[in-house]
Amino acid sequence: MKLKPAVILSFFSALLPALGAAQAPWNWELTSGPTVNLYGTDLPHAFTGGMSAPQWSEIDMDGDGDQDLFTFDRDGSRILVFEHTEDGTWKERPDWAEGWPAVKHWVLLRDFDCDDRPDLFTGYQNSIHVYRNIGTGTGVPEFEPYAIPLTASWDFGTGAQELPLVCLTIDKPAIFDVDNDGDLDFICFTETSTSLYRFSGQSSCGLDLVCTNRCYGMVSEGSEDNTLFIGEDHSCSFNVVDPEGRPAPIGEVPAERDGVHAGGAITALQMDGENFHDLLISDVTYPTMSGLMLEDADDGQDSTAWVDMAFPALVPHAGPQDSISLERFPAAYPIDPDNDGDWDLVISPNIGLEINDDQCVQLWENQGTVETPVWALASDHWIQDGTIDVGRGAIPVLHDLDGDGDLDLVVGNKERYEGVNDTPTALALFENTGDAEAPAFAWNTWSSIDFATNGIESAFPALGDLDGDGDVDLVVGDELGLMHRYDNVAGPGAWPVWELAQLSLSDAQGESMDIGQFASPQLMDVDNDGLLDLVVGEKNGTFTLFLNCGTAQNAAWCMQTTETNGENWGGIQVHNALGINGYATPCLYKAGDVIHVAAGNELGEIQYFGTLNTADILGPLEEWDGIWNAAMRGLRSSGTLGDVNNDGLPEMLVGIQNGGLRWFQGTAVHVTEWSTSPSMGVFPNPVPCGSTVALSGWTGQRDSEFIWTDLQGRTLYTARILQYDAPVLRAPSLPGIYVLTTQPAADHETQAVRVVVQ
Repeated sequence: MKLKPAVILSFFSALLPALGAAQAPWNWELTSGPTVNLYGTDLPHAFTGGMSAPQWSEIDMDGDGDQDLFTFDRDGSRILVFEHTEDGTWKERPDWAEGWPAVKHWVLLRDFDCDDRPDLFTGYQNSIHVYRNIGTGTGVPEFEPYAIPLTASWDFGTGAQELPLVCLTIDKPAIFDVDNDGDLDFICFTETSTSLYRFSGQSSCGLDLVCTNRCYGMVSEGSEDNTLFIGEDHSCSFNVVDPEGRPAPIGEVPAERDGVHAGGAITALQMDGENFHDLLISDVTYPTMSGLMLEDADDGQDSTAWVDMAFPALVPHAGPQDSISLERFPAAYPIDPDNDGDWDLVISPNIGLEINDDQCVQLWENQGTVETPVWALASDHWIQDGTIDVGRGAIPVLHDLDGDGDLDLVVGNKERYEGVNDTPTALALFENTGDAEAPAFAWNTWSSIDFATNGIESAFPALGDLDGDGDVDLVVGDELGLMHRYDNVAGPGAWPVWELAQLSLSDAQGESMDIGQFASPQLMDVDNDGLLDLVVGEKNGTFTLFLNCGTAQNAAWCMQTTETNGENWGGIQVHNALGINGYATPCLYKAGDVIHVAAGNELGEIQYFGTLNTADILGPLEEWDGIWNAAMRGLRSSGTLGDVNNDGLPEMLVGIQNGGLRWFQGTAVHVTEWSTSPSMGVFPNPVPCGSTVALSGWTGQRDSEFIWTDLQGRTLYTARILQYDAPVLRAPSLPGIYVLTTQPAADHETQAVRVVVQ
């Protein structure tokens, strides 16, 4: 094959810049992933990452006139968006979840400026931040900061002053036009959670707010439980001047909570058939919600007429359940998913801890009308039942379990809720029922091993043949920092059956391999001797390397240390939240003879540490620029790579704290995204297949990598050069157009040149 010079010049002139410093030779696109079949039915959105504390708002993302679903999970500050399809079902849209402002605590979408585009309200340091939607009305909205923070006029007797609204971040406020005057009002708990603030809008289509009440609804909450006091039992001795036309009520000061606010969630909507809004209130320590039925008093003072302490038990309801009940801290979100013109309620935990993790989304339908609601539980795991959710802390591993040539899916977890004080760790298996080019997964089991028998918690799986019999064995790390071995007794070609072979692995000297806490192993031949080694992450954010100093039939483990980094392999320290832990999890991938080193961390990232120097496997590994899963939020990530569709590009699955997985489809780092370095040249160019080339103008340093990549972004091979002089390199053996990049280990400055091989 010979390329004409004109063709070569035309191709080169079309190539545009953008190669980032020290990036991996692949890109990934966050997608909905392949089909996953559960109990004979394909899951509609298998790879959403799970749900723990989702918050729900409506928004028309595609401008088709119906409302789609915006979901913010406060456990990990994750955003999911679901499209309302023509057939009335929900489809997760990963592309709609990118580009939103960085938010946490709580998020509600409400249109304050009357332009039919929902704006974004979020909690920040016990206040409220507002972002105005300035988008086109289709696709991901564009936001600009509008009120950072949102303020209101307050008057406690010393004159009006403009101050931030108080809304503690553990809470969820009600943001609703409670008086139907065309503007938004805000109802929040006071600092001690004994009474309610009301901030009333003063102008239509704006956010001109006044604190009109600190004792709103004429209701107060008990200091030690969720008891509500109304009427003569209510007391409130501190209020704003002239609260909604009535002087501050006189009464005893309610008992304070020692300055500690446990947390509360508020929702405003019409619930009992009366022509006035009501309130739903919950407490962090209780599974039920209280319905406060309000009446519109003649003097403007909205007062609680009566209370349904286990809503909707005392109002018209139907179906299998009389009361809303979640394990902890339920919060309500009014939406209209069936588009029948009345509000339904989605109920989810407002906290991610100590919850029933696979039943976090209840749908209570209004089966009556707007005027006469009839509440009925329609689902206790709405939308959540369409996703892989293994509880808390998902750990994916792609591996061919049955020797049929395609990659199956193993998913470990930290724990799964089965009842109070019953949260076992488990190992779920999904068989690839497709083939090596077109994957499709089918659920096999939620729990392939009874870990509870041996007291193992937070099981972290690593897979490989440890005894040379051709099947897949298992090493499991646990929460205490120990590792345990399970041998596959099913034999090659069969679905694995694992039996405990060694409880608490020992090294070659007979010492227990205790790496601290949360041992997270991965099996890989690190030193290229044909034996599987162990790379183990741990809670403190580091890795430990155990080389296999045994045989293919009898593995033995030898810890590797260096004078510089001790037991910390490569000097790796992953990112963390508070400068303490990190929860490092290994995510190594071998492409040909090259081992790429990456790690999951506490922040939910997959950090890249470059390729392993096979000549010095104990040498330092430095973090390279960029995060592999930048398109996803979450916490406590665990990653796995595998070429699932046999296109030469690895896919990446990331498990997170919420109990589910995110699927990243492997894509090429196309040559059209790369820029050449004007200072570096290759001679000769074009070059005959398999011949050597010399570099001119190379500004690299000792210990540099030289990587040959094809037009699809696939790495052919990598060479590491240890001298200072300009190197001589061998060109690829097949004709084509390639990119040769040099990535110095010292300063991460990348040079690249295009080479024609003919």
